Amino acid sequence: MSEMLKINSGALEFSGSMILIVSLIVGGLVGEIIDIDEKFERFGIFLRKHSGSEGDSKFVDAFVTASLTVCIGAMAVIGAINDRLLHDPTILIVKSSLDAIIILLMTASLGKGSIFSCISVGIFQGAITFFAGFLEPVMTETVLSNLSLVGNVLIFCVGVNLMFPQKIRVANLLPAVVIACLF
Repeated sequence: MSEMLKINSGALEFSGSMILIVSLIVGGLVGEIIDIDEKFERFGIFLRKHSGSEGDSKFVDAFVTASLTVCIGAMAVIGAINDRLLHDPTILIVKSSLDAIIILLMTASLGKGSIFSCISVGIFQGAITFFAGFLEPVMTETVLSNLSLVGNVLIFCVGVNLMFPQKIRVANLLPAVVIACLF
């Protein structure tokens, strides 16, 4: 968010707000059309069934919330890219340490479905690491800044879902990250 709000000559400047708004609107529309949230929930139901947790009513919500929390954000993308292109796993190691603490806390509060977010992280970061060679030319400072801006808003939305009963379908907003990068 530091890229969006800046103090310049004693005045507060806003930048990137149109990118954020357009990305969220277009990304949200694309996400609703392909219904990513529903696919996450179906995968969570599959995991609940095959992990012997059919009696756990919070399993799917815990899985989806934890997966979104640890997959959204610039560290996941930048860490995977640095690992592939620079052979420097430092960011991924730091992110993994932070994720472990976050998932432990989420498991204690939401249930064991949170633990299964490791599958989502493995698929997401594995795909980014695999495709990093193709992404290198387009990963400019502006692209990473836009990714971070929209990613931080989506992480905020996950936090809102944890605090209030009304749910934001954050998974359906995931294409907004791609839209922001295209700007």
